[in-house]
Amino acid sequence: MATSTKQNEQRTDEFGIERAHADDPGFIDKYREKWEWFDHIMRMQQRYSKNGGNQYAAGITYFSVLSMFPILMLSFAIAAMVLVRQPELLERLQDRIAEALSGTLGDTVNEILDTAIEQRSVIFGVGGLTALWSGLSWMNHLRYGASKMWHYPVSGGNFIMHKLRDLLGLIGLMVAMFIAFGVTAVGSSGLTQTVLEWLHLDEVPGISYLTFGVTLLVGLIANYLVFLWMLKYLPRGEVPMKVAAKAALLGAVAFEVFKQIGSLFFSKALDNPAGATFGPIIGVMVLLYFVWRIYLYCCAWAATTPEALAIAKLDAPGPAVIHVREVVKPDTSVLAVGSAAISGVRDSIKGLFKR
Repeated sequence: MATSTKQNEQRTDEFGIERAHADDPGFIDKYREKWEWFDHIMRMQQRYSKNGGNQYAAGITYFSVLSMFPILMLSFAIAAMVLVRQPELLERLQDRIAEALSGTLGDTVNEILDTAIEQRSVIFGVGGLTALWSGLSWMNHLRYGASKMWHYPVSGGNFIMHKLRDLLGLIGLMVAMFIAFGVTAVGSSGLTQTVLEWLHLDEVPGISYLTFGVTLLVGLIANYLVFLWMLKYLPRGEVPMKVAAKAALLGAVAFEVFKQIGSLFFSKALDNPAGATFGPIIGVMVLLYFVWRIYLYCCAWAATTPEALAIAKLDAPGPAVIHVREVVKPDTSVLAVGSAAISGVRDSIKGLFKR
C-alpha cells in the first residue's frame, strides 16, 4: 500500500499542523468529517469557548450598563437645553407626564424635569465627562473582546489614535443601536396602528400582517447594517468584507429574534409594580448580555471561515517538547521467579561457609 506525507486538511489546525487523532473517530467527529457546515459550527464553538466568549460578553455588559447612565444624563441635559427655549413644548410635555403618571409620581417626575432644566449646565458638564470616560472604556472592552475572537493583538500602536477610533466607534455604535432598537420599538408599539388609522387603512383585510412583515423586514435590514459595521470595524485587524457580510446575516436574524422576545418581556414586565421597579434594569442587563454573546459568536464564526484563516497572522506555536522515558517492567514469569529463588539460596549457602 502506498504511503503519503500530505496533510489531512480536515485535521489541520489554524497553525497548519496536523494533530494526532484517534483511528476511530467519535460520534461528533464523524459528522464533522461528513458535513463542512457542521465542522464550521464546531470550530466557531471551540474558538468562542477557548477565548472566553461568555466572560467577555459579561464584562462588556458591565461596562455597557456603567456607561448607560452618564450617556442618559448627557442626553437629558441636551433635551433640557432644547426645552428651555421652547416653553410651549415644555408645558405640553409636563401635561403629558401628569396624565400618564397619576398621583404624586407625575408631580415628582415634573419636579425632576424642572431641576434638570435649572441645572442643565452642570448636568451637561458632569454627564459629558463621565459619558466620555465610561463610553471609551466600553468601546475599548468591546473591541478587545472582538479582537480576541480573531486572535488579533489588543495592545500596542498609537494610544491617541486608538482613543480617537474608539470615540468614532462609540458614536457610530450609539447611532446604530438607536436605529436598530428604534425600528423594533416602533413596530411593537401602537404608533403603527395610529398611522394606519390616520391613513384610513386600518380596515384593509390583512393589513396587520402586512405591517408586521414590513416592520420585520426593515428591522432585519437595520440589524444587518449594524452587525456588518460592528464586524468590519471593531476588531483591531483585517476582516474580509465577504466574511463580514455572511456573519452579519446570521447576526441580524439572531438579533431580531431576540429583540422580539425582549419586546414581549418588557411589555409584560411593566404590568405590575415589582416588574416596573426592577424589570427594566434586569431586562436591560440580560438583553445586552445576549446581544454581546450573539456578536462575539458572529466574530468567532467569521474568524474560523477558510477565507479568514487564510489571512490570519498568528504567532508561532510553542516548541514541541519530547520527554523520553525508560520504563523497566519487572519480569514476573515462572523462570524469572525460579532463577531469583536459586540465586537467593546460593547466596545463603555461601554465607554459611564463610562463617
